[in-house]
Amino acid sequence: MTHTNFTGQEVLELQLKDVRVEGAPEPEAQRAPRLRTVNITLAPGEWLYIAGTNGSGKSTLARLLAGLSMEGVSGTIVRGFAGEYPAPYVMQQPDAQLFGETPREEIAFALEWMGMKADEIDSRLTETLRRTGLAAVSDVAWEQLSGGQKQLAAIAAAIAAEAPLLVLDEATSMLDDQTRSLAHELIRERHAAGSAIVWVTQRLDELMPEERVVAVIEGEIGFDGRARDFFYGRDEASGTTPCEASGLQPGYLMKLALAMRDEGLLRDPLPMTDAEWREVVDL
Repeated sequence: MTHTNFTGQEVLELQLKDVRVEGAPEPEAQRAPRLRTVNITLAPGEWLYIAGTNGSGKSTLARLLAGLSMEGVSGTIVRGFAGEYPAPYVMQQPDAQLFGETPREEIAFALEWMGMKADEIDSRLTETLRRTGLAAVSDVAWEQLSGGQKQLAAIAAAIAAEAPLLVLDEATSMLDDQTRSLAHELIRERHAAGSAIVWVTQRLDELMPEERVVAVIEGEIGFDGRARDFFYGRDEASGTTPCEASGLQPGYLMKLALAMRDEGLLRDPLPMTDAEWREVVDL
């Protein structure tokens, strides 16, 4: 596999060009789906959602973007702004990714791995534990913590190092609403500070209208564009939206918006958020 600039010029973007995965082992000895000739570019500071059904290949794509090693990969990868080292990668199951024995050790390990000096580690560690609400359990062993606390520790370790790229693979799917809200807030703060975020999800309510969505369908990129177009764009021949074509089902309000547009009761841009729906109702 080539890790050079295929344009012959210096670029900052993370690029996958004609990348194919014949078959790569996933965590917990599961076999990943194949990816077929993927081309994608990720810019510094960008927020990218990756959507798709189970087995579509979305996790394989996320692992490639994170720079994690896997077998059967061909094509050209330019790491660009992300650097040559793997990006912090948070999975759905915390037990498969924790290296330390406690939240404190986990965050400290991440900071040391990023090459941070000892005096900087202490202050960053204290602030991260405080910000994530883990200070009270910072030295408690994993077996005494809940799954949500362990997952929050994994997310805390990922954000603490302030890496240029973070990849989260359905990292909040098993959290309760309160912890999920905190995790979203922490990742949004990291994004606002300049990190690019790759967010893998099947929770369609997480997608924001103007942010970029890549939908993976049977190992191929079936859609790459704005979330609003993912839900409301329609193929003229089939009449289906990219969301439906990817095997995912939009929520009730999105189906309602499509039906109202068909009846001439709504015009583009169709509403997605609560605030946009309130504007429609007010009219």
